[in-house]
Amino acid sequence: MNPLPFLDGRQRVFMRQKKEWTEILIDWETKNRYEILGDDGDSLGSVAEQGGGFMAHVKRFLLRSHRPLDVGVFDVHGETLLRLSRKFFFIFSDLSITTPDGNEIGSVHRRFGIIFRKYDLRDVHGHTFARVRSPLWRIWTFPVKGDEGRREATISKKWGGLAREIFADADTFGIDFQEWDWTDMEQAILFAAALSIDFDFFENNANSGGLLGFFD
Repeated sequence: MNPLPFLDGRQRVFMRQKKEWTEILIDWETKNRYEILGDDGDSLGSVAEQGGGFMAHVKRFLLRSHRPLDVGVFDVHGETLLRLSRKFFFIFSDLSITTPDGNEIGSVHRRFGIIFRKYDLRDVHGHTFARVRSPLWRIWTFPVKGDEGRREATISKKWGGLAREIFADADTFGIDFQEWDWTDMEQAILFAAALSIDFDFFENNANSGGLLGFFD
């Protein structure tokens, strides 16, 4: 069964972050929310960070992208398709990807790198089927390479300019699968990796600081 049916037959998919007026007016970050879009701009579903309350805001402010995460991926009808979760971390993060009934389908692992930003993508058996190795000077592009070292997909960040960024929710990034023969499970793990990259690198760029900024 395909864990993310909206990816079936698509070469590209985009995620656009949705910002609330609280964030825009007083620069106070709330839970991350994204709209999932196809090539033609049609809505395919949504992504939303779970949890709330005062302590969630404190963790967000102090721990930034190192905070514990619980994220849901939903279809256009609001039905849960996947859950993404990880614990608090200093340097090495481990994002688990599960179905709504709790079955793990794979994981995304952030690794320490001085020149490269590194991620390992693993299937349910713990096998690393693809890796992300992105040089620090290519800040918007994250090439994904399979076991043979070929560039088989690209995760990239798209910016719409300052005014558009703030007032039109144009903070968008996407995945180009490049017509490679990814399995349904691998595509779902790639999708989760794109979200993890956005949490780790671009959330902190927009709101620097916190106790753990040194580790980024």
